[in-house]
Amino acid sequence: MKRLCKLPIPGVVLLFALTCLRLNAVTWLPFGPDGGDARSFAVDPRDRSHLYLGTLTGWMYESKNGGGDWKRLAWVGKRNDLALDSIVVDSANPKHLLVGAWVLGSADGGLYVSHDGGLNWDNSADMRGQSIRALTAAPSDPKILVAGTLKGVYRSSDGGEHWQLISPEGSQEIHEVESIAIDPANPQIIYAGTWHLPWKTTDGGENWTSIKQGVIEDSDVFSIIVDPKDSSVVYASACSGIYKSQNGGEKFQKVQGIPSSARRTRVLMQDPQNLNIVFAGTTEGLFRTGDSGTTWLRTTGPEIIVNDVYVDPTNTNRVLLATDRGGVLASNDGGYSFLPSNNGFSARQITSYIGDASQPAMIYVGVVNDKAWGGVFVSDNGGLSWSQKSAGLNGQDVFSLGQASDGTVVAGTGHGLYRLQGELWSRVNSVSTISATAASPS
Repeated sequence: MKRLCKLPIPGVVLLFALTCLRLNAVTWLPFGPDGGDARSFAVDPRDRSHLYLGTLTGWMYESKNGGGDWKRLAWVGKRNDLALDSIVVDSANPKHLLVGAWVLGSADGGLYVSHDGGLNWDNSADMRGQSIRALTAAPSDPKILVAGTLKGVYRSSDGGEHWQLISPEGSQEIHEVESIAIDPANPQIIYAGTWHLPWKTTDGGENWTSIKQGVIEDSDVFSIIVDPKDSSVVYASACSGIYKSQNGGEKFQKVQGIPSSARRTRVLMQDPQNLNIVFAGTTEGLFRTGDSGTTWLRTTGPEIIVNDVYVDPTNTNRVLLATDRGGVLASNDGGYSFLPSNNGFSARQITSYIGDASQPAMIYVGVVNDKAWGGVFVSDNGGLSWSQKSAGLNGQDVFSLGQASDGTVVAGTGHGLYRLQGELWSRVNSVSTISATAASPS
C-alpha cells in the first residue's frame, strides 16, 4: 500500500515556491578577459577616488579606488549598442548623473538620467532618440548643461530636466556637433565644435559666430577646452591637428610638434594643477606638452587609440586613458609611462569557447576586433583570471576554437587555421578533406 503524503498548507507552499525561485535565480557576473573598448571617464566631485567609465555597449562601470579596480554598475538603456561618450556628475548632488549616448552607424541615441548614483536610469523625454556626441555642465553653475547632437546645440537650465535647442533650427552650419565647451566664469559663452569647423556664442545661443580663422577648412573639431584661469586661452583639436587661440577663439594658430599622420586628436585635457601641461589623445597615441603646446612628446606607442584622458586633480601624477581595445591604461608618473588597469573591466567580443578535455579548469576563448590586444585568452582556474595567448596570430580575429583528439588546440581565423604549440600559434598549411573510414576485413 502506497503511503500518501500530506499536502502542505498554502503558506508553506508559498514559502517553498519563493525559496525555489531564490535558489534557481542566477546572477551572471563578468569574469573577463579584462580589457576591450573604453570610451569616457567621469569623477565624483566629492570623492576623487570614485570614477565612472563608459563603454560602447551601454554598460557603465565604476571604480572606488581611482581606477585600480572596476565593477559593472548598470546597463544604461538596457541596450547593447549605446556608446557612452559623455558622462556628467552633478557637482551639487553626486547621486545625480547624466550620460549622453549615440549609436554607431545611426542617428539614434539619447540622454539618460540617474538619481541614485548610476544604479537606475531614465531616458530623457526631451532628448529621446537624439544622437548625443557631447555633454558638459557649466563650471560656474551645475544646473546649466549643454549638449551637442547631430541636430545642433541644446541647453538645459534646470539640471537636465528640460532641454531647448539654442542653435538655429535646421541650420546648414551648426549641426553634427561633436564637442562642447563652456566658459569657466560665464555660462552664456559656449563653444561648439562641429564636423565642419568651430562656432561660438556669447549670449547663450541667441547669436552664433564662426571662429574658423586659422583653422584648416572643413576640419572635424573633436575636442575644445577653455583654460580655467584664463578663458582667453582656448584649445581645439581636429582631424587636421591641434589649434590654440589666445583671444577667445577669434584667431587660432596650428600647434606644431605632433606628427602629421596622427591627425585625429580625439581629446584634449589640461593638468588641473599645472595648466601648461596639456595631454592630447590621438588615434596614434598620447602626446604630452609641458609648455602650453610649444613642444610635444608622445608617451605611448603609436598603436594606442585614445578616447578620453583623466588627470586626478589631487595627484596629477595619476593619469588614466580610455582606449580602444586596450581598455584603461594608468600612469603614476604624470603620463610618461602606462600600464593596463583593467581588473574587473571586460568589454571584449567573445566568439568562441572551449574547455580542455583533460583539464576541466582550463578554458580558452577567442575574441574579435581587438587586433594585437585580442586573439586567444586562456584561464587555468575556470575563468577567474586570464592571460593572453596570441603569439603567432599576428592580431587576427579568432572566429572558432577546437581541440583535436591529441589535445592540440586549434583556432579558425580569417586567414586560415592555426594550431597552438607551446606558447606559439603556427599556421596549418595543409588540411586533409578525406574522411577516415574503418578498413573492411579481408
